[in-house]
Amino acid sequence: MIAEFKKQKQESTLIKQESRSTMIFSLALLGSIVVYGLIAFLQRTPLRLSKAVNDAYGILNVVAIVLVILVLAIRKTIYFSPRLVDKDSTLNALLRRWRTIDVILLSFAEIIALFGLVITLLGMPFARTFHFFVAAFLLTMILMPMNWKVRDKIRNFEKYSGKQVL
Repeated sequence: MIAEFKKQKQESTLIKQESRSTMIFSLALLGSIVVYGLIAFLQRTPLRLSKAVNDAYGILNVVAIVLVILVLAIRKTIYFSPRLVDKDSTLNALLRRWRTIDVILLSFAEIIALFGLVITLLGMPFARTFHFFVAAFLLTMILMPMNWKVRDKIRNFEKYSGKQVL
């Protein structure tokens, strides 16, 4: 019982230590997404839209949807891949690999918010670009490495990969 408690405490300390930089990065992204949204909200748009802006809006919508699907699919497949750890890998090594994956996936969320800002600056009304900012914000919240989420990912990894990480 005491050994299990010590193991959990050590795991919790390691999780906090390894996910701190990613958590700071996530909070910075959330702040930038809110700033992008405010800039887009305060942007004055023309009354008439050009065909090029409408075409760009359609293309960026499709690209944003593909990015969201891609990020969520990668999150489900790569995170729990047994190839992610070697035979002698530790929890520390697994968390470092996850940190790298998290930063890359969080960058895709930032790109979605930038799509919304760019299309708004090109002249699209904020009411039609609001979903870009919401999607980026929610995707960042999903990917944010909170302690309880990381612990749950570790348990799922052990369950699905069949490998125990120490």
